[in-house]
Amino acid sequence: MSNRKRVWQTIIGVLIIVAYGMEIYFFFTINKNPSEDAFITFRFARNLAEGNGPVFNTGEPVEGYSNFLWMSFIAGAHKLGLDMISFSRFIGALCNTLTLFLTWYIPYRYFAIGGYCVLLGPLLYILFVPFHYTATIGLETSAFTFLIILSTCLVIGAYDRPLRFALASVVFLLLALTRPEGNLYFGFFAGYLLVRWLLFRESIRPYIPGFIIFIAGYCLFMVWRYSYYHLLFPNTYYAKVSFPLFMRAAVGFVSLKGFFLHYPYLILFFLMFWRARKVCVNWRIMAPVVIFTGVGLIFNLFAGFEWMPFFRYVSPIVPLMIILCQIVFASLWQTIADASNAQRLVWRGITLFCLVIAAEQFICDVAFNMRLKDFDAFAYNNQKFFGEWFKKEIGTEPMVCIGDVGRIAYFSEAKIMDIVGLTSREFATLRQKHGSPDLSLIPCSWSFNSYKNKERELLLKLKPDYVLLYNFRFRASDTFPGSNIGIAEYDDFKSNYEHLGSFSVIPKNTSPSWPKQYYYFEVVDLSSGLLAWINEGWGWGYEIYVRKDFPGKRFKIELYPDDRIKAITVTNADSK
Repeated sequence: MSNRKRVWQTIIGVLIIVAYGMEIYFFFTINKNPSEDAFITFRFARNLAEGNGPVFNTGEPVEGYSNFLWMSFIAGAHKLGLDMISFSRFIGALCNTLTLFLTWYIPYRYFAIGGYCVLLGPLLYILFVPFHYTATIGLETSAFTFLIILSTCLVIGAYDRPLRFALASVVFLLLALTRPEGNLYFGFFAGYLLVRWLLFRESIRPYIPGFIIFIAGYCLFMVWRYSYYHLLFPNTYYAKVSFPLFMRAAVGFVSLKGFFLHYPYLILFFLMFWRARKVCVNWRIMAPVVIFTGVGLIFNLFAGFEWMPFFRYVSPIVPLMIILCQIVFASLWQTIADASNAQRLVWRGITLFCLVIAAEQFICDVAFNMRLKDFDAFAYNNQKFFGEWFKKEIGTEPMVCIGDVGRIAYFSEAKIMDIVGLTSREFATLRQKHGSPDLSLIPCSWSFNSYKNKERELLLKLKPDYVLLYNFRFRASDTFPGSNIGIAEYDDFKSNYEHLGSFSVIPKNTSPSWPKQYYYFEVVDLSSGLLAWINEGWGWGYEIYVRKDFPGKRFKIELYPDDRIKAITVTNADSK
């Protein structure tokens, strides 16, 4: 390689690093608040750090989280006096940066990719907005992504070395403790090793210490989980498996299709394989990258619906997709090294076209993030206002039934009954048994009318003091777990509960608070999560009810013209 090329590669590398630094600063500036789900973790972490155990409501052992290691890590930070929000966002940024480094390092170190080709991965990484958005929202996604690519790096480097694979197994264990689906990555790779042992008689002896470490470590965790929560899986699992497998697969397929339609350049780089014809690397070294990418895609196919924006379940395996893109891209240029100038010019043009698509999608994602910032600021204002007011005026003793158990639950510190079931064993069991939707083929539609009858019966049996029911509507159905429709219009509910008022967390599209669009088309599609599924004409908020025989306070909510909460006033000041 000439000195001139080396200088240009160094300059481009430095520019990528500088661009990444500016990008991270930008995303952390506009995304100031952790997501709704992050506050579920914060509440568990706070209770654990304060000696109440990893519980949502004190004295109620329910595993309403699915990120044990992340929750424990944040609890440790809180115990040390660190701010949970700032700490979670800092770790998100750190893991995001380390993942960027490994996206460059793995192709360079293990696949001998050099020159300009090795810069393709970091360039695609900084153009993929979901990485940088998820680093800001306080969830474990960035850490999970980093552990996936770190385990990939260690497995590739182990290659029949017992000590190195044992170290990789420790990372696999951390991965499984961060998210339950982390088990799949170890399980599929172990299955791959067993297949090679059966077909090619390759020894698995070097891997046995690693197997023992992972299995023993996770078995200890399972023993603790069962002894503490008396269940084998997180409560969130039982709340989410109510949909039939075929329906989850159908929704998962739609989500995956939406992902690849948003980021088609990943497919286009893979398609360069038809010209490269073969990859210039050892298959055994590349196998972990392919296997783990496949594991992530399979999980996403059957995980079904994801309500959060930017394809949170897919993004952890995108660094591996980027590495595969680099391998194919480098193989292509090795294949056409002796081709005519015209052929190489054509492929340069195709490469530029792919990068233009990536850049255009980057602009589109940034534009949506700008809108999402406004959506979230509106939601955060109303949820925090209501939660803090509730703690001050109503107190923490009344039982509040609600579906969004993040910010309102965190700021109010009230006893929470989760009608969606994530942190409530009763409603999780109900969804597991009866939560399958009513399906109709002609016309094609779905609803939860049958489930709503069971849900209303359980709600009236448990008698929470306050009830907050969703007042939004899906495009395909008016009823769903936690919806106002299917409960509030029935006489048995009306005879037991009185309506106090309502407020929104997502404004109607006719509200002054509905964010303007920043790009040449409306950026509200499958990448926006739940926003793509709801009827924006109704917004998303809560109808608030109080049990009629509850002696506590009643109140009314006053809103500004833009639907932000202006004031909440107690209407029976003499009540306890």
